[in-house]
Amino acid sequence: MTQPSGWYADPQDPLLLRFWDGVLWTDHTVPKTSPTATDSTIGRAVDPYAAHPSGQPVGQPGVDRPAQASGPYGSAGASPYANPGQTPYGRPPSGYDYGSAPTMGWRPAGPTTPEGTPLAQWWQRLLAALIDGIVLQIVAGALAFPWLRDFFVWYVDFLNDAANQSTADVGGALTEVMTEVSRFLVPITLISALVTLAYHVFFLTRNGASLGKMALGIRVRRTSRPGPLTLVEATRRQALQFALSLASLIPIIGSITGLAGYLDQAWLLWDPRRQCLHDKIADTLVEQKPRQYR
Repeated sequence: MTQPSGWYADPQDPLLLRFWDGVLWTDHTVPKTSPTATDSTIGRAVDPYAAHPSGQPVGQPGVDRPAQASGPYGSAGASPYANPGQTPYGRPPSGYDYGSAPTMGWRPAGPTTPEGTPLAQWWQRLLAALIDGIVLQIVAGALAFPWLRDFFVWYVDFLNDAANQSTADVGGALTEVMTEVSRFLVPITLISALVTLAYHVFFLTRNGASLGKMALGIRVRRTSRPGPLTLVEATRRQALQFALSLASLIPIIGSITGLAGYLDQAWLLWDPRRQCLHDKIADTLVEQKPRQYR
């Protein structure tokens, strides 16, 4: 059960009270020592323009307290909360038993969403990607099984023929291998790329998280707003990985697509918003789900 919002002893400074909003500590503090009877506003109107019996607004010199020398806040030594108006969270009443400070964590460290939700850690995204990779390999392998089976059968026959030949034509053998590999590799790669695209688009538009991300308690959202992605946004987020998969089939270019894929994933390690390159293309963030929603 969460601690109710209110003023509590500041866990960092025993002389102050800090406002707890029910989830996190805020930056609003007031001195723990109660104001003097002269300066106290407890029991008085909180409206700074409320009429005083003398006819002057509350807080005017000579009405509620004597005039003081002007200072950075209107009077010498006065704090920003010495004005008679109510502070954004209200002053704690005098003599109130403040009790112990809530035991919840301090304001989250590291980058957050515009609403203050912590972003996913690199290890959470790595483990989520590993889980998704296992799921995708199983599904894509099942769909591409006819091609995988035919390739295995051909490869076994090729090895048997090569072993029975007295003279080996190395150049011809390599050419045959490359031709057959390409014949089987193209449909297998296309199936894998399409399965990966459909998998992520489905889950990102449904609840903002793939199976791996749900297991790690993280989810994808737009930078400007929370919530699942639209179909166009989810497709745009997967466009880079889909293009790299197709480019891997092109000679020469395919040899560097693996490096580009690693760079895409590793970009979050130094990015201030922990975005991969595909996050930047779609303007998305990966946040940690609040505990009550996990």
